Amino acid sequence: MDYDEAAFLQMAVANLEETMPGEPYNVGKLSTLFHNSITRAQPTIFVVEHRRKVIGFAMAYMFAFDYRDGHYTTQRVIYVSPEHRGTRAAVLLVKELVRWSQSIGAAKIEGGNDNSFKSDRTAAFLEHFGFRRVGHYLEKLL
Repeated sequence: MDYDEAAFLQMAVANLEETMPGEPYNVGKLSTLFHNSITRAQPTIFVVEHRRKVIGFAMAYMFAFDYRDGHYTTQRVIYVSPEHRGTRAAVLLVKELVRWSQSIGAAKIEGGNDNSFKSDRTAAFLEHFGFRRVGHYLEKLL
């Protein structure tokens, strides 16, 4: 598990530094996130490897609906190292996200990005897997 945690932390930091430059982060919190994925599956983390090296990861959560029975999943992160973009790595991560969501009986998957890093490209990529655009994501910094 130490190897897995180190690989996850390396990829998580790379993701944050590339997609949200200047945003503060706490490696200790990322480590706790990793341990929660192992002990509680919340979040659930998927990795893709090339020659036994982690080259990308996806992170998802499960939520109960507020207004009806059932649950859904939310894709929070899909990150592939820059040198492996354009390979099948991201495809494998999304296919596993869909497979996992179906296997736990989720009614839907919410996804996209919330950091303005290649938003249109991310949306177009997810549309290939049956995702559809539904509204806009907004934030207000305080």
